[in-house]
Parts: sequence; structure tokens; C-alpha cells
Amino acid sequence: MGSLLVAVSAALWGLWPIWVRHGPGGPAVAAIAFLAGGLAGAPFALLAARGRRRSARDWALLAALGVADAANVWLYFGALAEGAIAPGVLAHYLAPVLVALTAPRLLGEPRGPRTPLALVCALAGTALLVSSVPSAGAGARHALIFGAASAAFYCTTVLLSKRLAGAFGNLELLSWHVLLAGALLLPVAGPLGPPAGLASAVAGGLLSTLLAGVAYYAGLRRIPAERAAILGYLEPLVAVLVGWLAFGETPAPVAAAGGVLIVLGGALAVTRAKVSA
Repeated sequence: MGSLLVAVSAALWGLWPIWVRHGPGGPAVAAIAFLAGGLAGAPFALLAARGRRRSARDWALLAALGVADAANVWLYFGALAEGAIAPGVLAHYLAPVLVALTAPRLLGEPRGPRTPLALVCALAGTALLVSSVPSAGAGARHALIFGAASAAFYCTTVLLSKRLAGAFGNLELLSWHVLLAGALLLPVAGPLGPPAGLASAVAGGLLSTLLAGVAYYAGLRRIPAERAAILGYLEPLVAVLVGWLAFGETPAPVAAAGGVLIVLGGALAVTRAKVSA
């Protein structure tokens, strides 16, 4: 069940191209979506928080989660803005590798025997998905730097979320940290554009932020962080399918092989979970 929830959240995150394409640009869409999703979830988060007591350290870590997520998003869109999409995406999706390396030590979770193979399959599949996108010169180098930095912050959000799961409910964990992240992103997001674009960003806030985030946190409680990170590779696969079906961007034949490898990586992680259960 936990793996299914994380897979659903990855699929919803894969819808981001729709909200960005019809919105005022990546950072602005992310800021508005975070704020919209956080505000929509806040009343339910308040109800869920009744009777709970959290320490100052818990709230400090939650604030750190918001800062890390804002940095992750800003750096990732910065990587894409360099004009070299493939290096930025590939560097960003080093995050699951970082989670697999750090979770056993920082969270005390055992490393699954199939994790290295699952990571290799998923990362190779992602490479194939974006390999048809050209890159050039300094743009590729800058994209790699921004993408790798975003991966470090993405890894941080996974580890912090897992650590905070015992202190906060799913809606609390999602709502409070994305409100802070959205507030931090808004001043650097750029022009917000016309109302039609804002409506698209709000839709992204409800589906690809609130609903996706709650599903992710519900799943993360049930499975190891490294498995959740591997299943996150479904996001670029869904994004490519969205580009194909919604915008007529036919993927190169090699993308099919990439998709198979990503699904295989996820299947390895889930199968390991069932065998070890």
C-alpha cells in the first residue's frame, strides 16, 4: 500500500508540465501552487493537530523542510532555465541515489539488497528519456551544477520528512512546509502573469501539491525512504507521457526503453518489499 501511494504521488507530480505550460513560468507556478495547496490543506491540518504536542525542535525541523523544498524547486527550475534540459534533469535525479546512500546511516533503515540494481535501472531509464534533448557548452555545465544542488536539497526533504513523520500528520507535514516554501519562492518567482495562468497554477496546487503530497507522506510512513526515492523516478516517465499525449511531443524511440527501465527499477524495489515483508 505504501509503495502504491508513493507511485500515485509520483504520477501526480509528473503532471507539472501541464501547469507550467499553461502558467506564468516554472518558479511562479511552483510558488502559487505551494501557497494554494498549503492554504487548501491548512484547515484540515489544524483539525488533525488537535491534542498533539510538538517540541521546538520539531517545528525547527519543519521550517528546515520548507526551506529545503524551496531551495530544491528554485535550483531545479534554475537548471532547466539554462537551456540544457538533459544535464539538469539527470543531475536532479541523483537525489534517490543520495537517499539510498544516506538513509541507512541517518535514519537507521536497512539497505535493501536490490536497491543498487533498482537505482541503476531507474537512473539509466531517466538518462534515456532525456537523451534526445540537446545540450551545449556552458549551459550544460551550469545545468549540472544547479541540478546536483537541487538533488542535495531534494534528498534533504526526503530525510526530514521521514524524521518528522512521528511528530506531524500527513496534512500538517504537507501544508505547513509548502506554505513556507511558497512564501520564500514568491519574491523570486518573477511576473505572475494573467489570471488564466494563475488558475492553472492553483490547479497544480490542488492536484500536484496537496493531493500528491498527502499521498506521498502517507506512503512514506509505510516504506523505507530509499524505496520511496526509487519510485520517484516514475515522475519523469509520466512527464514524458504528458508531453506526448497533451502537447503532441512524440518521444524518441529510445524513450520507450527508458520507460521500461524506470518501471523495472520500481518493480525491483516493490518486489524486494514483498519478499522481505
